[in-house]
Amino acid sequence: MTIDRTSDRLAMYRAMRDSVPGLDAMYRLMSALIASHAETRARILIVGAGGGREIEELLKQDIAVEITAIDPTKTNLETARLATETCRSESNVTFICGTIADLQRGAPFDVAPSVLVMHHIPDDGAKLAYLKDIRDRLVDSGLLIHADVCFEQTEDFDCLIPAYRAHARLVGAAPDATRLELEAIPQLPVASDARTKALIAEAGLTQPQEVFRTLW
Repeated sequence: MTIDRTSDRLAMYRAMRDSVPGLDAMYRLMSALIASHAETRARILIVGAGGGREIEELLKQDIAVEITAIDPTKTNLETARLATETCRSESNVTFICGTIADLQRGAPFDVAPSVLVMHHIPDDGAKLAYLKDIRDRLVDSGLLIHADVCFEQTEDFDCLIPAYRAHARLVGAAPDATRLELEAIPQLPVASDARTKALIAEAGLTQPQEVFRTLW
């Protein structure tokens, strides 16, 4: 008997989506922002597409899009591909194993969702390079949709853990998914709100408009 590890990973990503307060609403808002920004068929660059959560949300909406999904990890990309196969849509999805730097500069993307990606990248110049790479692959009127774990000090997150656990109980989230998230978040190279805005400005992007905030 063989075990479908990709299916297991997809189930894990979906369980984590359910366990994180507000995450399902955040993905729906992402779709709304894309729909309101692009009047015609939008060219979407999904950065860090592993898990396929952005793709699933976009494909179940009535939004005409052409999606390029990129992730540096082959197993993550296969999980995203499996998520796509569960959706019925006329939208085109292209999968690329690599990083944004592997894409040709000046690629004409209208929107680039960077959802829960940059908080994995160290702030040693790599976060700035990441934002610049996205900027260089958007059209002049392009939209970056950026969402990250964000707090000043680890202690700030500690204060939210009781509410985090209560949310997991209320929605019936898998205990293992909740535990993994709570253990992982304090270990991330998280940037503060002020630092994130400074990096965005240094990358040559306009200052962000905050449209949504979860417990993070």
